[in-house]
Amino acid sequence: MKKGVGITIFKLPNGSIISRIKSVISLRLLIRTKRYDFIHCHWGFNTIFAYNHRIPIITTYHGSDLQGVIDKSGKLIIKAYVLIFFSRLSTYISKANIFVSERLLRSVPRKIINETNIILPMGYNEKKFRPLNKIESKNKLGLSKRKKYVLFAGNYSQNAKGYFLANEVMKILDESFEIIKLDYAPHDDIIDYMNSSEVLLMTSYSEGAPVIVKEALACGLPVVSTDVGDVKILTKLYPNCFVVKTRDPQEIASLVIKSTNTKTQNLSFKGITAYTGGRMNNKLYKFYKRLYVNECHR
Repeated sequence: MKKGVGITIFKLPNGSIISRIKSVISLRLLIRTKRYDFIHCHWGFNTIFAYNHRIPIITTYHGSDLQGVIDKSGKLIIKAYVLIFFSRLSTYISKANIFVSERLLRSVPRKIINETNIILPMGYNEKKFRPLNKIESKNKLGLSKRKKYVLFAGNYSQNAKGYFLANEVMKILDESFEIIKLDYAPHDDIIDYMNSSEVLLMTSYSEGAPVIVKEALACGLPVVSTDVGDVKILTKLYPNCFVVKTRDPQEIASLVIKSTNTKTQNLSFKGITAYTGGRMNNKLYKFYKRLYVNECHR
């Protein structure tokens, strides 16, 4: 318990339908037998499973719940329309809604936008993500000191991340550049990968508010990205970061080169400290407190 807030964490599994049904039943029993002041659901479509008439619900929307899931060509799959429908429905049945970016907030009906709905991105771990010595990080990971590493943002097997485009960009760059696919690398290693790289490349079709961009900037790593989520807002203070509206590999490749050739002072932490995990958690706590006071006065 921190700041007087007690938390019970309940995770819905991504396994088989049977395991998910069992988990939902357990969740419903927990809601019926325990007394909570609020239920905070992550991902809009999960709110449907927690809906009840007794305990107010807060829902955080992360991106694909309101933007949908896509195929390799960037088009929405049938499942996406179902997820979007239930997530939009959740904006009505929730007592309050939290959106990780302004772009997500704009994707819901105007009548939803009021004082009980806020923009609150996920924060990054400021104690871990910081500039380190590039040579030492490369040595730790066994990377070449001569290569210019391009760090690919996200799991390359997920269609939404647009790895095909990143691969096309790498074909244009000369052989001094090499891509690093993080995939599911240990979290502690990601810090060294960022400090070993020249640029973070994000070619996603859509994002909510990618934490990896905040982590990269905290490490002093420039970002070249498609115009998704809140990336444009995060990178506007950095002259060696670029956001593109097109999906032209030639343009993106030229910006990767431009980014690596742009000499700047150490701009890590400039502006990005507004998004530390500690600050985001404090904002969430104040939001909880305000909602609690409002409920008590009803």
